[in-house]
Amino acid sequence: MDKSDISDAILLFQSSQTARHAAGGRAASVIRHLWELFKRKEIGFFDLGKAEHHGDFLAGRAGFDLQVNPHYIDQLPAKERLGSLSLLLVHEGVHAAVNFSDLYSEMAARILSIHYYRELAGPGVFNEADDPPQPGKQWGIIRIIPSNFPGLQAQSDALKRDQLLDYILSIKTDKGKTYTTPQYIDAQWIIDKLQFWGGLKNRWATTKGLYIRLLAKSLDPRYAGSIVDIMESVERQQDWTEMMKEAGPLHTIQLALDDISANPRFSARIAHLERKWGVRLTEEPPRRAAAPR
Repeated sequence: MDKSDISDAILLFQSSQTARHAAGGRAASVIRHLWELFKRKEIGFFDLGKAEHHGDFLAGRAGFDLQVNPHYIDQLPAKERLGSLSLLLVHEGVHAAVNFSDLYSEMAARILSIHYYRELAGPGVFNEADDPPQPGKQWGIIRIIPSNFPGLQAQSDALKRDQLLDYILSIKTDKGKTYTTPQYIDAQWIIDKLQFWGGLKNRWATTKGLYIRLLAKSLDPRYAGSIVDIMESVERQQDWTEMMKEAGPLHTIQLALDDISANPRFSARIAHLERKWGVRLTEEPPRRAAAPR
């Protein structure tokens, strides 16, 4: 693929129903930013290593602001490349267009990409750039095969359940879980968003565990009650086990709950959780050493 394929990919999205009907006018802003980057020669192919790394956007860096990994594009079947390139440009184009915090920016990028993916995986989009057809170029209706994009299909399914946040927080790379670092999520963010996206009942067990770990790690007594709320939202043993595996050291949780364990508003609730799950959630008082005989 070359520079002309990049412009074709931008035009493909511009011609889509997704671009015409995306809520809030975000698609129009993304298209505008993509064309501006293209005209300034700030979109290009750049070796980002493994094919699992699809692309990247960073304004003002040396080289291309919006980088497309050729290894990702080249490993796809030829008929999938224009659609996948267009999808990638839309994702990174959202990062270029919005001024959100990092986690919100990532969610926005994936939401628009998911809606576009659904169109490409369904009715497809007519390729206006190659009308009439040109040698060596894809023409007609551009579609992609869902089985070649399992990650996007999984994200689409998660969005339908209002669990895209959970999916993003679960993403693992060779460096760990990228979107769980302080750059993306911290204790106050969790408190502010507990009731969003279906609330605690709709969160994955791993997300609840992450929430507990970050809240407990802060050792801020203001957050202790929310730890109890999160624990009470679990109903199945399997989910409890999965949550606590992600929640970090039990001792840290015990320290976090120590300040509220004597509060009548919380003591009975904590005791109920301990009985229900067979776990000690508060520190036991130190035992007096036995007197020497």
